[in-house]
Amino acid sequence: MSTISSVPPPPPWLLMFSADDRAALTERARMAAELLANGSPPECLRPDAEYVNGVERLAVAAADTAGLIEGLSFFADGLASPRWTAGRADGAAARTAWCFGGHGSQWPGMGRALLDWSPVAAGVFAELDALLPGGVVGPLTGTAGGEAEGPETTQPLIFAVQVATAHWLRSLGLRPEAVVGHSLGEVAAAHVAGVLTLAEAARVVAVRSGLLARAAGGGAMATVGLDRHTVERHCEQTPGTVVVAAHTAPRETVVTGESDATRALVRRLEAEGVRCRTIRINAASHSPFVDGVLPELRTALAGLAPAAPRVPWVSTVDAAPEPGGLATADYWARNLRRPVRFTQAVSALAARGIRAFVEIGPHPVLVRPVRDTLRADGVADPLVAATGHRGTPEPVSLLRLLGALHCRGPALDLPRPTPEPSADRE
Repeated sequence: MSTISSVPPPPPWLLMFSADDRAALTERARMAAELLANGSPPECLRPDAEYVNGVERLAVAAADTAGLIEGLSFFADGLASPRWTAGRADGAAARTAWCFGGHGSQWPGMGRALLDWSPVAAGVFAELDALLPGGVVGPLTGTAGGEAEGPETTQPLIFAVQVATAHWLRSLGLRPEAVVGHSLGEVAAAHVAGVLTLAEAARVVAVRSGLLARAAGGGAMATVGLDRHTVERHCEQTPGTVVVAAHTAPRETVVTGESDATRALVRRLEAEGVRCRTIRINAASHSPFVDGVLPELRTALAGLAPAAPRVPWVSTVDAAPEPGGLATADYWARNLRRPVRFTQAVSALAARGIRAFVEIGPHPVLVRPVRDTLRADGVADPLVAATGHRGTPEPVSLLRLLGALHCRGPALDLPRPTPEPSADRE
């Protein structure tokens, strides 16, 4: 495998180790932590082929040397830490599904570090700056992503972070086995699959989010820790309009509708001990509330010319999409109105033998539903990871993702910096 050249030089740092057994890997981590603690620079830990290609693998990513020492020490002592990932190189990462989430993954500061760190991502942000109303670069470098912002402001930025991150991953030579999207995330999935150009996908996001904001009307959404059939019965028993919006996991369902009706349903279920969580949006997509804007959406997107997918795209709208029916104007109307069939899509991917799922976006909203679905399907030891985490600069979280992929093989041939010659050797 050729060396990946699109990873900017450290910091942040990604250190990777391997060995034939866990005991040897633990010893190498302990030795590396001691070297760093005694003043050796991370460049001196550049491993040889034996350290990279062993079966038992370890990756440690951090923004500075202190973080590397903590990650290595915690692994050696058997303590959990987000700074280290370990695994057995079983090849699970060789076939990976890329998942794109919807509203709720936003946070102030998302995308800012990615913009500064990756020229590839910065190029995508620059293109979208001219394609999306309100731009991208200014909002991302400001305070965008706050709780009070509507879908017309937040959703284009979520989409921008998703596709910029996906383009960076592709610049490394990584390719998904399939793509899947949840609600808004289907637009990014369509672009990554090659069905829509970047300009076409940006147009869909702009139209969709703008009309959703106009249809908001005080709507509300929440996740409920029950299966969709049980939730449907509860919705029917609740006064007012509240419906199932998404089949997220076997025992996680999203509901939406009138604010009062949705809150009343949530209060009643919580009183019965059911886990519920309000989603940060004041709109009611995937419900009758959007019926009034669907004709305008179809008209605004009538000129779309979707291409055939270059990467398999598993729809979360239609169980069996008609040939040529993906990403048309009618498809995006169904995307906004129908319940999201996400757990069914994950099960379909698992049935194809895919055991690795990467959520691409600002913060994980699909990781737990994916894990829950795979557990219910009896999938053993899946790899489920994410590219972004709220409050963590993207360069750090992306290197942690690369480390997680490396630990489940095949090995990634990342560039490793060599020590600069010191003055006394010149």
